[in-house]
Amino acid sequence: MKKLLLLSLIIITNSVTANVDKVFDNLKPFFPTIKIENISSSELEGFYEVVLTTPQIEVLYISLDGRYVIQGAVTDIELMANLSTKKINSEKINILNSIDENNKIVFKAENEQYILHVFTDVDCPYCAKLHSNMQGMNSLGITVKYLAAPIEQLHPNAQSAMEKIWCAEDKAIAMHNYKTNRYLPNSPDCINPVEDQLAISKQLGVNGTPSIFLENGSNIPGYQEPNQLLNSILQAIAQ
Repeated sequence: MKKLLLLSLIIITNSVTANVDKVFDNLKPFFPTIKIENISSSELEGFYEVVLTTPQIEVLYISLDGRYVIQGAVTDIELMANLSTKKINSEKINILNSIDENNKIVFKAENEQYILHVFTDVDCPYCAKLHSNMQGMNSLGITVKYLAAPIEQLHPNAQSAMEKIWCAEDKAIAMHNYKTNRYLPNSPDCINPVEDQLAISKQLGVNGTPSIFLENGSNIPGYQEPNQLLNSILQAIAQ
């Protein structure tokens, strides 16, 4: 009996593996960067879930036989939840949390309750406006972790300025001084994460600044006042 169960398990496992291999082979010509570990079981019966991470994060579903593909929103009408968005947000926050904390410029709330990752451009006026509310955000328990997303088309000098800021002895003071008084430190050149973080911002679909990511991976594009941000955070938690 045990041998029969073991044989059945081996047959099922081999069949699943063969299906994944076939799905991978079918998708590879259309998505050259796909890896077999991007394919997994899904909540959608009869379909695998496929997470693509380049050039931007995307979730699609492909039938177990590798023939039919669903791209775009897939909604669970019982839970009124978008399965695709849920997975994409999960991947986004995993990427943000994987960034070395030493490469973020952090303005920590004394009574930290919430964390925001904010892609910023130091020459962006609404980024400066957001920063002017730092004390208000911190007083609400909101910690802000800045990441670099200089927009060359709008602010051609922003990237070089941000490299100076990220190379400063105290990055937080340098960021604050530039955003409030346009004072740029005369930092020596260093190995810095500005270009890498800019690439990550594009991977996450950022096309403007400030771009605010909540702890569940959802994104708020643009400026919000501290109390608006807190309401957005609480709404995200309640979902």
